[in-house]
Amino acid sequence: MSHSGKAILLDFGSTHTKITVADTDEEEILFSGAVPSTVKSDARVGLLRCLEMAEREIGEELDGAVKLASSSAAGGLRMAVIGLSKSLSVSAGRNSACGAGGRILCTLAGKITAQELEPLSDAKVEIILFCGGYENGNEKAVRHNARVIAASRLRIPVIYAGNSAVAGEVRALLTSAGKECFIADNIIPAVGELNGAMAEETVREIFLKRIINMKGLEGVREMLDGILMPTPAAVLEAGRLLSEGCDGEEGIGELMIFDVGGATTDVHSFAEQSSCDGARIAGAAESRAKRTVEGDLGLRESASQMAETAGFDRLAAEAAIAEEKLREAVALRSADTSFIPEKSEDKAIDAALAAFAVKTAARRHAGYLEHIASANCKLLQRGKNLSGVKTIIAAGGPLIKAERPEKILAKALKTEGEEDILLPRSAELFTDKSYIFYAMGLLSQSHPRQALSIMKKYLRKEG
Repeated sequence: MSHSGKAILLDFGSTHTKITVADTDEEEILFSGAVPSTVKSDARVGLLRCLEMAEREIGEELDGAVKLASSSAAGGLRMAVIGLSKSLSVSAGRNSACGAGGRILCTLAGKITAQELEPLSDAKVEIILFCGGYENGNEKAVRHNARVIAASRLRIPVIYAGNSAVAGEVRALLTSAGKECFIADNIIPAVGELNGAMAEETVREIFLKRIINMKGLEGVREMLDGILMPTPAAVLEAGRLLSEGCDGEEGIGELMIFDVGGATTDVHSFAEQSSCDGARIAGAAESRAKRTVEGDLGLRESASQMAETAGFDRLAAEAAIAEEKLREAVALRSADTSFIPEKSEDKAIDAALAAFAVKTAARRHAGYLEHIASANCKLLQRGKNLSGVKTIIAAGGPLIKAERPEKILAKALKTEGEEDILLPRSAELFTDKSYIFYAMGLLSQSHPRQALSIMKKYLRKEG
């Protein structure tokens, strides 16, 4: 990796360019910091500021250090998933798109129409993941959907990850209509099987090509050893490593990560899919590492919608302020998405909003049981069984900076009356105080054991 034993790990975000300096020999974080992002003008400006800070820490060793980066700039990765059934191909496609770092803005199922594709332009969708049909399964509906996509005005890349028997036809239809088409392995080749690795890798490659074409990032690439992956994918890699372990060093087992931000709430879980209480599992297979993104649970962009749903009176009571004051505070957050709380009152409001975001996102992410009246089956399980999770970790500013992060994280646990929700009843609660998840996801590509050791060392137990 490098003769100096130092690693410079960077993240180009829309708001901040972040830096972490790690010593792989000593398995320590030497420095972490951030500067305002300059990706909209020239990404090199922010990069140079970060490198200057790093040089103050490690001096001339900077030159010999490996320099790796992730990016969530350019608004992240806006995707649509088109499949044949909501419970199977669309669900599997969503999981793969999220695992690659995508944000799903639209899903379509069944035989689609030209009218259904219209909103994709308005939503500024950047990649379509098109799937459906088991191997040697449905061909007719897939051909129909390919023709509709080909005839549309959309000019965005399409990844086809459905029944391979018609992959050649799909590609010919799309490319002859001037569409860029990539072929990946079928995401659901057979009942109960999931094979999203190739589709995920293709999504990442398209994303990285796109962000490198952003102003300044082409120049940035020459100053780095690599821009490896979208930031959410880096966090997913770090979580996977922390959960599973490597090279003879044990991981910490099944876990969940909550990242509450201004625009979204991301949830990552790492647990083998298993049946709860002998229930029959329905729907698409679930991968061990799963990520979901809730676009309506952002503490700034969705503040008004969240408060309306949660109830202004309940949030005001939780933050211990007058309801009128809460309404004003929520309006301010919606109007100024860069607002940072300084007063304890504002921190209490953010904590109340974050608690609602964690509680809601956890229940959307986890599976649940359905009691049915059938001679063959009394219990049906939909989604992922997370009841065995023993560790829950907070990532991202609003949770890390909260005065009582453990109180917010505890909202992910199931309570009385929620017996059918497949979340844990208790867990150990930690915070990523040093913002190292993205960095360790990058470092894990070359130094997995060191990345694992650093995460174990720097995660802080709460409560």
